[in-house]
Amino acid sequence: MALSTGYLTSKQKQIWNLKNKGLLETNIARRLNITRQTVHKALDVANTKVSQALQETARLNKIKVKTVDPADGILMGYSPEFKTDALITFSAKNGVQVWYRHDGDCENCDQLQTCKTMLLDEAKDRDVQLPRDSDLMLPSKLAEILFSKIMGERK
Repeated sequence: MALSTGYLTSKQKQIWNLKNKGLLETNIARRLNITRQTVHKALDVANTKVSQALQETARLNKIKVKTVDPADGILMGYSPEFKTDALITFSAKNGVQVWYRHDGDCENCDQLQTCKTMLLDEAKDRDVQLPRDSDLMLPSKLAEILFSKIMGERK
């Protein structure tokens, strides 16, 4: 179990992901053919591990923590080093990711497609509606829209 996977086992990640997608514990239990109590305990452990992974990532990146929501896989903070807001996310698909608010030079970055794919995945996983032309946007613009919505919901 690694930091990038939130320290979760594959079963914990599966249960955490289903809960994050809005399924009730009883429905997760039925789907996985386990008891609701097993689901509940697995979610408690998973949320603790996700919280630890988000906070450890913040510490490693020198991000001052403002809020942590392990059930949604979100840590909001501030980077004194870069003098900007930072968001650390955890998703079953992308694992732990660190995002900084900035005006990037995405057009000249070799990670353009990787960032765009991850951001679109984050929006889909979090059920965030993006503009119709979002697949044509540069990652920095896409990130600004996505994370403004995520952060706005938590204020």
